[in-house]
Order: sequence, then C-alpha cells, then structure tokens
Amino acid sequence: MEITFSFDKDFDMLLDKIRSEFGSDFFELEGIGSQLDINVFNKNFFKKINIADSSVDTSSNVRERSMISYTNEVYKPFTKLNSLYIIWKKMRDEFDIETANEFVTQELIGSLYTHDLHHAGYFPYCFAYSLEQIVRNGLPFIKSGKSGPAKHLNTFVQHIIQFVMYASNNSSGAVGLPDLFVWLWYYIKKDYRELVKNKEEITQIITQQFQILTYSLNQPIRGNQSPFTNFTLMDRNYIKAFFENSQYPDGSQILDDLEDIIWLELLYYQWLVKEREKQMLSFPVVTASLLFDYENGVYVDEDFAKKINKLAMKWEDINIYNSESVDALASCCRLRSSTKKIDSKHKVIKSLNDVEKLVGTMNSIGGTSLNIGSFKVVTINLPRLSYLVKIKKEEITEDNLAKTIYTSPRKKQEMFLELLEKEVVLTLKVLKAIRLLLEERIAQGTLPLYDYGLMSLERQYGTIGFTGMFEAVDLLGYTEDTIDGVRYTEEGVSFVEEILKKMVELKETALDNYGFNANIEQIPGEKAVVTLADKDKLFLAAKNIELKTFPMYSNQWIPLISGTDYMTRVETSQMFDKFGDGGTILHINVETEFNSEEDRFHFMMMLAKSHVIYYAINKRISVCDSGHSFYGDVCPICLQPKSDEYMRVVGFLTPVSSWNSTRRNFEAPRRKFYKFVNPK
Repeated sequence: MEITFSFDKDFDMLLDKIRSEFGSDFFELEGIGSQLDINVFNKNFFKKINIADSSVDTSSNVRERSMISYTNEVYKPFTKLNSLYIIWKKMRDEFDIETANEFVTQELIGSLYTHDLHHAGYFPYCFAYSLEQIVRNGLPFIKSGKSGPAKHLNTFVQHIIQFVMYASNNSSGAVGLPDLFVWLWYYIKKDYRELVKNKEEITQIITQQFQILTYSLNQPIRGNQSPFTNFTLMDRNYIKAFFENSQYPDGSQILDDLEDIIWLELLYYQWLVKEREKQMLSFPVVTASLLFDYENGVYVDEDFAKKINKLAMKWEDINIYNSESVDALASCCRLRSSTKKIDSKHKVIKSLNDVEKLVGTMNSIGGTSLNIGSFKVVTINLPRLSYLVKIKKEEITEDNLAKTIYTSPRKKQEMFLELLEKEVVLTLKVLKAIRLLLEERIAQGTLPLYDYGLMSLERQYGTIGFTGMFEAVDLLGYTEDTIDGVRYTEEGVSFVEEILKKMVELKETALDNYGFNANIEQIPGEKAVVTLADKDKLFLAAKNIELKTFPMYSNQWIPLISGTDYMTRVETSQMFDKFGDGGTILHINVETEFNSEEDRFHFMMMLAKSHVIYYAINKRISVCDSGHSFYGDVCPICLQPKSDEYMRVVGFLTPVSSWNSTRRNFEAPRRKFYKFVNPK
C-alpha cells in the first residue's frame, strides 16, 4: 500500500534530490522519514518508555506516555512535511524557486532550524498578553461558552485559566501574563474592600486563588502538555511606567493601589516558594523586572529587590531581569521591550513616516513587555558555518567542497561573515513567508486571537535565532584553556562581537525590506541544539570529512558543561549581552547555598553592576515519589529516597528523567556547579 501527497512536482523532485545527495538520515532527524509510516511510528512510540525518545518534537514539558500523547504526536510528521511545502510555495511565489529550494535544503540538512515546524504556517509563536481586555470584555471569543466581564475574584481567576487554555491552543509558544497582579488586585479590593486594610485576614482567601490558578496552569490542557506560561513581578518603577494615568473599571487610579500590587506580587512568590516543598511546579516561569541605577550602583527599588532576593534563596526558581531604564520590561520569553513607543493603552505610537517600529526585545523563556511577542523563530546553526569555513570551496555553497583547510585567520573570519550574511538574509525571507501565511490564516478567520484584538501581528517580531556560538568560535581556534578554565581568546572576543554586530545590522533591514520587525535571540533550543549537532555529524560524514564534532550545542556564551570560573561567565555576558535584544540569559549553577541574605544580595548586586541583563541561578532539586521537593538524598517529609532531580532544562524547571536522551545522559551529569566564595 502506497499513499502519495499531491505536492507540486518541483517540491517532490527537490526532496528526492536532497535525499540522493545527502542521504535519508537527515529526513529521519527532521521527523519526516520513517515517521510518516504510521505503522513504524506506532512500534517506536509504544516500545519507548520515555515520550521524549519517540516524539519528533521532543519537550520535557511532555512527561506522560499515554494515548493522549500518542494522538498528539502521530500527526506531527505529516503537518511538519506540509509546513515545509507551504513555506516553500510561499517563498517560490514571493521570491523565486531557487530561494524556496535553498530554504528546504538548509532546513533539512541542518543549516537552519524552524522551531515548531509542524505548526509553522498555521499558528503564531508567542505573545505577552495584557489582561485588561479580559477584565473589560470577558471571554466573548469562546463561542461554545461566551462569558461577560467578571464581577468577582473567583470568576476572574477562572477567566484567566480559560483564556490561557484558549490562547495556548491557538499558538505554539509561550503565553505571557505580565500584568496579572495589577488586574488581580482590582478584584481583590472589589470583593474584600473591608478586609484589604488588614492583609492577614485576606491572605488565606488570596492564596487559595493562587493555588487554583497555578495548579490549573500546570495541567496538560494544551494537548499533552502544560501551557508555557510566564508571570512578571514588576518593581514599583515598572508599574508606575506602565500604568501612569491608567484606571480600573471603577474609575480609580491604578497607581493609587501601587503598594497593594507590590504586596500581592510578593505574596504570590512567597506562596509559590512554600508550595514547591509539596510539588516542584514547572509553571509559571517567574521573572522579576528590576530597575538598576548604574551610575550610582544601586537598585532604584531596593526594598523590592531585597525581598525578591530573600524569597529566591530557597529554590533559586526566579529569573532576574536588570534594566537601566523603565523603557524595557521582561516577561514573555526573553524579549526586552521598550515602552517609549507605547502609550497608556499599550499601543504602538507611529513614527513620523507612519511605519510602526517596535523598540524592544523578545526571547523564548521568560521576558517581555505588554502586548508584544514573536510570530516565529528560525535559528541559524553557527557551527555549520565554521565547518564550511574550515574547508576551502570554489563557491560559497554547500555542494562544491574541496578538502583544503584555510590557514589565514582573517580569511576564515571574512568567509564566516559572508556565509552568515547569506544565512540571515535567507532567514528573513523564511520569516517573511511565514508571516504572509499567517496573514492568510487571519484573513480566513482561522486565528481568532487576532480577530478579537488579543494578539497583533504588528506587535510580533520575526525572530532570528542563533545557537552554538561557543562551538563555532572554538572550531576556528578562538577559545583557550586558562588557569580559570575555558574562555574566548582576545581575538575570539573581537570575532564574536563582529558576528553579533553583523546580525544586528542585518536584522535592522527587516522592516524596510520585508515589512516586519526582527529581533535576535540566542535560543534556548531544548531539542534544536541536539538535532543540529546530529545533523552536522551527518553532513560531515556525507562529505567524507573528519572534523571535531559535539553531542549538542550550547545556548550559553560558554557551555554549562565547560569547566570555567563563574566570573568568566559573568564577564562574557557583560561583553556580549549588549548586542542582543534581551534574547540571552546567563545560567549560573550553584552547588551550595549562600550563607545569608546579605551574601546573596551582594552577589545579585555584583551581577547587576557587571551589566548582566538577564540571568537565573540554578540548583539541583531532589524529589521523591510523593512529589516532595528537597535537597539531598532522603525526603525530610516522608523519608523516601530521591527518585529524580529537577533542574532548568533550558528556562523552566523539569525532571531530568523527562529530558531527551542527549540532555539526560550526556549534559545533565556534566553540568558544572559552583561552590561560592561570596563576593562582597
């Protein structure tokens, strides 16, 4: 029995050409090889114990091997193949067939990686939603059960849950709720006006709602996984900047309740820290956005920063975003988004030439502004460029290679930058095609988040991802081992800066050349960094070339498995973070607890003074079979032995047992953890 698809013959011929030239293993890694045979897929799925080892789109957020998982995984090879086809068609029509063919070739052989390819052309990626529309309009977009504006706290919390269910199933990335606590407070004071002056009397009522909301968001209500949700804890400066002159529905000024909102944010984090003793919840990813005065070397809202510092000591379960101005806020992914061109209603204010230009940042773990996001992420495999550079070719193409190694350092760099420029331009064209497909879906009425004004394509970046910076530079000889561990050479630092400047320069052309705003992100790449490394091995083998390879690539400036002093990581972030749009995060793994709140705050201050924009401190957290969280080998609550560990796989806490096999068996045991001599 043979089933065929009615694709354009040129597309079929292209796939045959790629398979003939490079082999079928690339199709297997892409998830469109034997996985298209449902019989083969079935045997593989039911044979594997870990769902991460059988999915074509592995994620540690999917932890249960069940029939629900099966029905959500079995279709992905088909929609992935069809996404390739419709993007190819759109690029052929918008540009030319050569450009379309180049995309498919580079995607399949691993020069590019389109995230959530099975959704590309169907769904947008991620967005940080303001809940103001839900407050004022309710849920009119849920046609099977429309609901007007909530009148009470209980109803509003249910509206949030239902909205997240709706939004997450109509997009493929994160659902950010940056202003949650601003609007939550409105209903608390509305329902409990007589009690709000005595916070102790309403704390139990509020924490009960926290429990309902948080546990609901950790249910697998997005097919077979939990929605990727982000909450933001804003300091006083951010709340003032975003909500100056803004009013609640009752006409009261939001900033009149500033201290109550701050209290509510801290209460939630306090509750979450305590709740994690019973259950190490993965979501929401929580980010604290803090204004830092670099001139005077202090947090402007030091009181809030110190309270965040104290609460973080237990699990180190929060991301910290430092900004020098309230132009930017972190919340959905790692997009640092400026408020300069956003009015009090969080809409873009057009520039003089009437072109909407977003000023800000966006990433895929936990940091953004209000009403801003990314419509798709397409990542460039930087180590592939280094492999190509190490081999002399007559033309700068992947199909005309000669086995002569370059000897001129500058020649290597120039060739790398030439290849990079071509990749960025191709990536922008891919993003353009995907955006055009989304415009068609909107016009067809199949993306209701846009129809109801909850999401705006004009408020979404096309994201140019990159991965493997360290490995790419290492392959060209620009890293070194020192007494403090591995680091970039002086020439390597200059080269990385040149690479980043080139990417920034090219992404700035997106609005004029392609009609959308672009941003740059060092992608988390839970699966991508493994797939791309595997494809590079296949690529070199197909060309009969033997060069150094890696089991996976890094989503950090220096890999978490590399032995180096933690200050080297800090200094490297200080050098390179400024070139991005907030699309990087520094992870610092710690083995020991800080001696005191003061010691941890000194460390927090050191990172801020070092211009580390976005960071997370990571610990290895033990769990037992009852779900309790603790440190060590025996649960202090039930005395059961440790059964698993929770760590940030990329940006969110998940059990190591749920990671894909490379991360689980190779990376996790090799991560470097630091025992601090606390800086003063």
